[in-house]
Amino acid sequence: MSTNLCSDLLLLMLVPKERIASITHLATGPAAVLLPGAADGVPTNRATAEEVVAQVPDLILASPWSATALRRLAAQVNAPVVEIDAANSFADIRRITREVGQAVGEPARAEALVAQMDRTLAELAATAPERPIEVVAWNGGDAVPGQGTLTHAIIEAAGARNLSARLPGAAAESFGLEELLAARPQAILRGADRFDAPSLRDSSGEHAVVQAGFAGRQIIYPATLHACGLPQSAEAARQLRTALERLPPGDVRW
Repeated sequence: MSTNLCSDLLLLMLVPKERIASITHLATGPAAVLLPGAADGVPTNRATAEEVVAQVPDLILASPWSATALRRLAAQVNAPVVEIDAANSFADIRRITREVGQAVGEPARAEALVAQMDRTLAELAATAPERPIEVVAWNGGDAVPGQGTLTHAIIEAAGARNLSARLPGAAAESFGLEELLAARPQAILRGADRFDAPSLRDSSGEHAVVQAGFAGRQIIYPATLHACGLPQSAEAARQLRTALERLPPGDVRW
């Protein structure tokens, strides 16, 4: 039983459906995008204590922030709880994938996923551009991901330079519309997945100045592969490399 979106997706990659008691209801959309068909027919949960009692799983994958009641009832049904940390680097992804693979009895499958990720990263490193393009992951919000985040690791793996890394903050830095225009990155990365609902925060990215200045320079990236540390996060770096290679020549238009 998985009670966290990121462990949902990792579990779907590691074990056959018949071994999964349930995944969270949040996984349906992301799984349809990243792992088509993998979640079809798999029961879902809302990470409630009642569901733990009803399903009586042999193992529960949870985040370090899972509810205390869930943990207490897990102990009552003799279901070990394995905490899945957040991943902020590809090294974290390797560690977490192996830990979960060991926990669910699929270490060989976990190693195969890690090996595929590392092959992709090695290919990207071997073909990195001599002059990195400077980009920023910006969705019109108050902060952009900087050093120490998975987004930063993906940008670097793609052979680009993260503008946020040269700002005073570390993992996240305040970055409004005016600062974006002054910084003049060569491209804006905007997180989205087709299952995501639009938000008021996204409206800043629709500002006429942004649309005009960054015409053809807004790159959509798979938000789940930046939020969850999965072996496929290397594919997000590959997709970003391809998108950067297709940018129009020249600079932003102001």
